[in-house]
Amino acid sequence: MANPLRWSDEELKTDRDLAELRFIAERQNEGPAAYHGTWDIVEPQIRAALSATEDLTKIEGQDLLSRKGLWQILRYMCAPRISEEDLWTLVGKKFKNVPKNYAEKSAQVISDLVDLKRFPWVLAGRIPSTEERDAAVMATATLLAHERLGTSRRGGASKKQEDAVSEALVLAELTIDASRRPLAALDGLARAHFSRERKVGSAKCDIPIRLKDGRLLALECKVSNGPKNSWKRLQREVGGKAETWRNAYGSQVVTGALLAGVYDLKCLSDAQNNQNVALFWQHDLKPLIQFVLD
Repeated sequence: MANPLRWSDEELKTDRDLAELRFIAERQNEGPAAYHGTWDIVEPQIRAALSATEDLTKIEGQDLLSRKGLWQILRYMCAPRISEEDLWTLVGKKFKNVPKNYAEKSAQVISDLVDLKRFPWVLAGRIPSTEERDAAVMATATLLAHERLGTSRRGGASKKQEDAVSEALVLAELTIDASRRPLAALDGLARAHFSRERKVGSAKCDIPIRLKDGRLLALECKVSNGPKNSWKRLQREVGGKAETWRNAYGSQVVTGALLAGVYDLKCLSDAQNNQNVALFWQHDLKPLIQFVLD
């Protein structure tokens, strides 16, 4: 029964440095174009939200019901920007689209939190000047574009990792199982098969891979944009799942992380040596494939 390679601190540093250089090059090549493109998308959405609510002076439940994405835009007009979870807590209901029975309460919560610095006319009860509206749109579009781009980057980077792993596994003659049903028992996934995002026990796994010896490699794909962020991505997210799977399945589940981006060296060492997370790198998939085939 083969075990994943354990890397020395020197080896971890070498791969960490290479991953960081690749991350820097990608960001430099991206330039401001992606941000500008996102800004051009959200700016008319913000103007439409202002129009629908009479410049935020009349936020009504019926508008939240008839315009499905309106509540998402209005979150960014609050001070501070209110998260989905905070809004759900204040309203008393989790939702993707505002439920009819919670529409008026949602409208009231948002109305009470409108940013009166960006939208001073709301408190004054008047129509904004063109200059005031344009300034508010500019500020809100900047805020929303920044967050949308960050979300898009994370999602796009993770998908890129998952696609690369899937392609490599298929080339190594493993078979993809397209099912997304939760894996309560490991035998729900045949040996030498793998899936895309799927629940393993009580936790989601990006790519569960059933090894030939019967164990399951629960592979998580992680991109970190800085040393501090790496502790969240690797230690908290992957390490937390590793403990969950270890408690449920013992040694029958090997937790792995496919890494790209910027990582703190101590974070890498602790994840490998203290949390028993097998580390692999997006820029070099050979060790991952070798472990899967052994």
